Amino acid sequence: MTDANLALMTSIRTKWGGTIAEACKSSTVPESFLAALTANESGGNPDAKRFEHGVLTSLWDVLAGRKAAYGSLGRSDIVNFIATQPVGPALVAAPGSTSIITRAVQRLDGLATSWGLTQVMGYEAIVFSIDTSDLLVPLSGLRVSLRMISQFATVRDLDVTKNFDELFDCWNTGRPHSPTADPQYIPNGLARMQLYESLLHPDTGAVSA
Repeated sequence: MTDANLALMTSIRTKWGGTIAEACKSSTVPESFLAALTANESGGNPDAKRFEHGVLTSLWDVLAGRKAAYGSLGRSDIVNFIATQPVGPALVAAPGSTSIITRAVQRLDGLATSWGLTQVMGYEAIVFSIDTSDLLVPLSGLRVSLRMISQFATVRDLDVTKNFDELFDCWNTGRPHSPTADPQYIPNGLARMQLYESLLHPDTGAVSA
């Protein structure tokens, strides 16, 4: 497993090390944490995406008035996003009224899909006033990820330079000290941080966790 992790983190350093460093310039989150998060979530694939049917159901419930909100998002937030966000080049709709319906459904599906290197959920686009297509742009997606990590830290009283276990847990489950679906998610993240630090700083190769 160590050899596989080393190969993975070396690949991420080669492909995304500069982008990760650029994103972290305005953050105190270590580059190694963001690199390990990338490894955990997408394996370094910038085109990675995962549709979450349960999230779509919840968004539909808000639209239909069966729920008041999904997290901080109310009906007007979702409606305004669907109505105003441009359609990406991959979304080709048929002419006429079907086109409008198709585009609306695709936009809603985009909110229920996780995107990019760190698999940010599409509905975060509403929170950060961007388009879901921006989450597939590596630098943009990583910057959103850092803002989300900062929010987790503020709400949960965590230190982004120390509380890596809890931060990995927050990213995976939404809160610290909660069981992850993959019991190795946090151990893998911490191990991958160590490996990335060893690539960045061969003389020390360690990070406190």
